[in-house]
Amino acid sequence: MLLLILAALLAAAVVLCGYTTARLPVRREEGKRHIACVGDSVTYGCTLPLFFLHRYPAVLQLKIGCDTQVAAFAVNDRTLQNTGNKPFRKERAFRQSMEYHPDTVVILLGTNDSKDNNWISPAAFRRQYAELIAGYQAITPAPRIVICTPPCAFRPINRFFYITNDAKLDRIPEIAEEIRTIAAENGTELVDLYTLTQGKRELFGPDGLHPNADGAKRIAEAVFRKLCNTSGSESDDPSC
Repeated sequence: MLLLILAALLAAAVVLCGYTTARLPVRREEGKRHIACVGDSVTYGCTLPLFFLHRYPAVLQLKIGCDTQVAAFAVNDRTLQNTGNKPFRKERAFRQSMEYHPDTVVILLGTNDSKDNNWISPAAFRRQYAELIAGYQAITPAPRIVICTPPCAFRPINRFFYITNDAKLDRIPEIAEEIRTIAAENGTELVDLYTLTQGKRELFGPDGLHPNADGAKRIAEAVFRKLCNTSGSESDDPSC
């Protein structure tokens, strides 16, 4: 009986801290603006206790107000590139994000593309990112598209946490630079989360890869500023 209780508690912890590919259903609320937050485990909220309350899309929802619905379409460990080991574009979450008919799409992918078995070349990454952007631009009416560089990443505090951090840390700055180029080449808006989090280890959990609650809040604030005021200055209007 004790083993069953411990197993149940462990399973609950796994789910509640976002160590899963299960997704909460999204019901489109009519009469509102709609923001689709597309991404991997950083968007999903992996490692965050009660992740669905503290991940950056949830914080963004609180900041942006009730006239806008913010929905997360994210799957842990997924790659931007279709040539990666777990492509996001082959997931149901991707199809659902298209069917959601968002007014705005915020894309945060690229960390998992840094792994040696996923990385091909900068040119391949730029080409496949442009394909993803074009897919969203084909939605009628075309949504506003904001793309994010992946946050900075750090070494785990010990070997155990390499379980959730097998990214190639020294390639993430290169991917961030490629995404800056992609934004310029494709006419999309950019949120530079790499620069925002560079050198700020305190914004990340024990694995050094996934933001903690403070880190998720910082990401939400950066996205909020971009959505509400493209000039880059601060906005105090919670509804944009």
